[in-house]
Amino acid sequence: MQFVVTNSQMRSAEQICDREYMSYTSMMEYAGIACAEEIMKLAPKGSYIAILCGSGNNGGDGFVISDVLASHGISSAVILVDGEPKTDCARYHFDRLQGEKILDWKLHNEACCDQIVRSDMVVDCIFGTGFRGKLPDNAAAAIRYANNSPIRVAVDVPSGINSDTGEMDENYFHATTTLSIAAIKKGLLSFPCCDHIGEGKLLDIGIDEYCYGDDYIAAITDDSFRRPFMDRKKSSHKGSYGRLLNIAGSLRYNGAAAMSTKAALRTGVGLCILATPKSVVQTIGASIHETTYLPLCETDDGFVADNAVDMILSNIKEVSAISVGSGMGRSENTRNITEAVIKNAACPIIIDADGLNSISGNINVLRENRKGVVITPHPAEFSRLTGMSVDEIQYDRISAAKNFAIDYNVTVVLKGVNTVIAAPTGECFINTTGNAGLAKGGSGDVLTGIIASLIAQGTEIFYAAVLGVYLHGLAADRLAAGRNLFGIMPRDIADEVTRIGLRNTSVE
Repeated sequence: MQFVVTNSQMRSAEQICDREYMSYTSMMEYAGIACAEEIMKLAPKGSYIAILCGSGNNGGDGFVISDVLASHGISSAVILVDGEPKTDCARYHFDRLQGEKILDWKLHNEACCDQIVRSDMVVDCIFGTGFRGKLPDNAAAAIRYANNSPIRVAVDVPSGINSDTGEMDENYFHATTTLSIAAIKKGLLSFPCCDHIGEGKLLDIGIDEYCYGDDYIAAITDDSFRRPFMDRKKSSHKGSYGRLLNIAGSLRYNGAAAMSTKAALRTGVGLCILATPKSVVQTIGASIHETTYLPLCETDDGFVADNAVDMILSNIKEVSAISVGSGMGRSENTRNITEAVIKNAACPIIIDADGLNSISGNINVLRENRKGVVITPHPAEFSRLTGMSVDEIQYDRISAAKNFAIDYNVTVVLKGVNTVIAAPTGECFINTTGNAGLAKGGSGDVLTGIIASLIAQGTEIFYAAVLGVYLHGLAADRLAAGRNLFGIMPRDIADEVTRIGLRNTSVE
């Protein structure tokens, strides 16, 4: 499992590791070796590398990196941005440097600038997790030169970025790659920081999972799942794989009904009933043959009518999951339907889009469901639900999602880069799959269908949300390997999910 941590959590994990089985000095050595291996993959043949080192432990990582590079015949210059090391571990590795060019910024300013300018790559080991407030003048000056380098690698955290909050000094190191050591630092997932750290890579240095304790946030990765899909027995039938009622769509947004339904079917639900206005049935009925339709009375403009509630309530008793909201439009009728389903359903519910928008004035209704609720807001929808501004939400997405999940006893899927999935228990996951190809209308409808399908088939609610987000993003990543991001269509995501060769639903 991979973790997302605050600075205090990382320090605690390192203390336990140091006390139980691996010294700080050894951790620094393993970190430097792991970083050097990644740097060698990135460095063009014959590269000359400038390594900017601070006086703390992040600088110590840089000393190890330089030593390892030298052992592989790669030349580097170690530039001491804040003088010689001040921690015992960093001093130990500094004293082991052999033959590398070592320059002190304060004593050899022009020579340091020259080394940075002539380098093919700059490695930032100035602050790591130690940065707060404003960059000192010498660090800011060195970074300004470094930011002109074609390849810029930050070790653990780009200098100038607060690793707890994601706040950035105006002179922050513009990393093309950030090598996170042992765990992902929480601030790197905040906005706008996450757009300024380049490609992120997480490096294992041997700190055991138990060192992080029980109050952790985990990152979803390819090795997080052992069994993503249910095994299908020869003797099974359509009733073996759940029955989903998908309340979605309107004449204006008939695509939302089509894509959420198709995604649910592609993800394996045995039976899917699409409850949608009659005009939507006429529009999409010829293209989706595998669903059962529940035509609803509608308004003159093709949205659900006020008398649709009774018809929906008469069809919710025999289903194993309900999804509501995709493409329904914001109206009093949508609110009545959503609230009625929340109050009366005897199965889990997933609420998306206009379902969420419609109850934003009465979010306490969420507490009236006893079978479990998943909500899937993007930041603007979450803003309507919580009263927080979008900027406040994006500043600390993890806390925003986690607090709401606990307060309202729901599972929150806060969509966006590094989607946050938070459980009512406080358990929280960060997704690592997905790309900008998902930035297109309809992607959220597909995600709703995937999660709803997994829940209908019997997957535990929180893990269905975690798995659904992961599969949705992974499908987009696989599609991106064969086409430009702007060419990925949401309907492609549902088709690609069926090509992912994984099995059933357990998160380690």
